[in-house]
Amino acid sequence: MPLACIEVGGSSVETLLLADDGTEHRRLDGAVVPDGHRVLVAVPGIVEGNRVLAASNLGWFDIDPLRALGLDRSADLVLNDAEAAALGEVALRHDQQVRDAVYVGLGTGVGGAVVIGDRIVAGNLFGHQPGFSDLTCPCGAVGCLETVAAGWALPTPLRPGDRDAIAAAVARAIDSEPLATPSLVVIAGGLARRYPDLVPAIGARLPDRSVAPSAAPNGAKSAAAWGLRLADELGRSVPDLVR
Repeated sequence: MPLACIEVGGSSVETLLLADDGTEHRRLDGAVVPDGHRVLVAVPGIVEGNRVLAASNLGWFDIDPLRALGLDRSADLVLNDAEAAALGEVALRHDQQVRDAVYVGLGTGVGGAVVIGDRIVAGNLFGHQPGFSDLTCPCGAVGCLETVAAGWALPTPLRPGDRDAIAAAVARAIDSEPLATPSLVVIAGGLARRYPDLVPAIGARLPDRSVAPSAAPNGAKSAAAWGLRLADELGRSVPDLVR
């Protein structure tokens, strides 16, 4: 059955329709579920089952995401957006025999996950790692990586020196995460799309890793749709994804 993969972001919502074979056949603004489609959702927040327990950048707490989006049905699968995108980056590289990756999404917030052997071994990483500033994050903690590397905390456009500061902070966060062992590091998200030189800047600070931009097709918010499909194909729920 074809899939309607809804990706909720801090500033927009996108639905990507995937055919049975996983090829993209339509991209829509907003949350849209055509008849005959199973619906999978990626959302920035802490997910339990098909509910979002907390998504501070959206103001969502213990909520059904489809109901919050105005749809009168339940999702077949809900994943954290960074975890879905991390799985998607691996899925889109399967022809290169890639099964492991560290993923960092730089957008309105900062999300991250680690995939090893097509399995999420760590999620909800990086964004709320402490020790990066003396500023208060929307999560209530002080000094999270988000306070120096998330879109909500940064000027538009970036000032001279901001890119180097972001790159240094992100590289430090990756290096200090003991579960971030894969050699492939994918830097994705809206901030990385707007400032593509962030990727080589982070790579220069991680010389023992291969740092790459997202493999998501042009125009897609992220690789989350392909990650949702992979998780759905393997019959995984969130607890099953994390070893």
